[in-house]
Amino acid sequence: MPAMRLPGISSWRATFAPRRVLKFASVGLAATVVYALCASLFASAGSRYLSPATASLAAYAVAAIFSYLGHKFFTFMSAGSHRFEVPRFAVLTGCGLAVAYLLPALLVGQFGLPISVPILLTCILIPVVNFVVLERWIFSGRAEASLDK
Repeated sequence: MPAMRLPGISSWRATFAPRRVLKFASVGLAATVVYALCASLFASAGSRYLSPATASLAAYAVAAIFSYLGHKFFTFMSAGSHRFEVPRFAVLTGCGLAVAYLLPALLVGQFGLPISVPILLTCILIPVVNFVVLERWIFSGRAEASLDK
């Protein structure tokens, strides 16, 4: 049985190529703004109908659609099949949705913190995890562009 080889440092350098990181950041920032605006709007406008956790969950779903399309076609320029990438993106999004739901439920519902605290935490935690997972697992079969190196 051949030994399993760990990714080398050059593999990680390619992952964090400056141009790719900037593209990711621009799509991620736009998706984060979409999330934050929607979460704030849903929480304030629908406060009688939506709990802070549900407002955050709905906002995250809206931002996830924007994020998938932006990262597929702009950040990673993936030519991969939607049938392959969408289910993987859905798993990643499901994990993000859990965080986006649980943080407000715990921090607002249990500890009485303002909704801005879990929104901010969601806006920080999710992008860091997403970059590595998108690069290594979801859009890993993309065509390498010379601009990314």
